[in-house]
This record gives sequence, structure tokens and C-alpha cells, in this order.
Amino acid sequence: MFNHLLLSTDGSELADKALPYTIELAKKFGSKITVCSVIDLYPYIGAIEVMPVGMDQWQDEVRKQANVALQHMSERINAAGLSCDTVVEEDAQAWRGLLAAAEKQGCDAIVIASHGRSGMTSAMLGSQTSRVLSHSKLPVLVVR
Repeated sequence: MFNHLLLSTDGSELADKALPYTIELAKKFGSKITVCSVIDLYPYIGAIEVMPVGMDQWQDEVRKQANVALQHMSERINAAGLSCDTVVEEDAQAWRGLLAAAEKQGCDAIVIASHGRSGMTSAMLGSQTSRVLSHSKLPVLVVR
């Protein structure tokens, strides 16, 4: 049923909650897993007066954080007896980056936490998760 799962992570504890569900689905269906982290390459473009860090410094730091999050998930997936691929997608909007990664990687389902780093940005679902649900053509498992 699900041949290739895309697991979203932003490195938050909330994102970690989606991992056990991804592992169980992969074991049940023999699915391949790709873990994805979306980074915004430089959110300060257009705000020239208020640039707290330079572009190179920002990009180095967000890539480092994304790779730490991906490594964490990869180690836990390996500990469960499975393997995975990891990918860093670049987009100013996490939801758009996740959908692009799912398409590029040939995934047929997405597993995502109900909220990410920003926590309770809306009462029921995080704004990025809500947009993934609204725009995805693939099945999406949302984990609370």
C-alpha cells in the first residue's frame, strides 16, 4: 500500500512523535523511508536594515541544524532495524518544501507531526501541517 514514506522533521520533540508511526508503517508495508528537513536559506531578504546575521553564517547554521535533526531520526530508524535516506529541501515555506521533496523522491505518503517548532500556532493544527494537508495529493498521516 505505501511503498515510500516521507517523514518530516524540524528537529523538534513534537516532530519526533511521528517517528514510531513511520517505523510501524514501514515494517508493515515494507516501505522505504526518506526523512526530510526543509530549510529557509535566508529569511531576511528584503529587510536590509535588520539583518542579525550574514547570509553565509545563516545558511551554515540552518544546514547544520537540519543535518543534526536528520542524523537523529536516521539513528533511531536504524536502531529499529530499518534504513532510510535523508534529504534537505530548500524553501521559504516548509509545507511547499515537503511536497516538493515528496514528489522528487517518489514518495506515496507523508508522515508529519501536527505541530513543529512553532508549537500551537493554531488551535487544531500547525500552519505548515495544515497547508500540507490542504495541498498534498498524497495520503498524509498527521501525528499529535
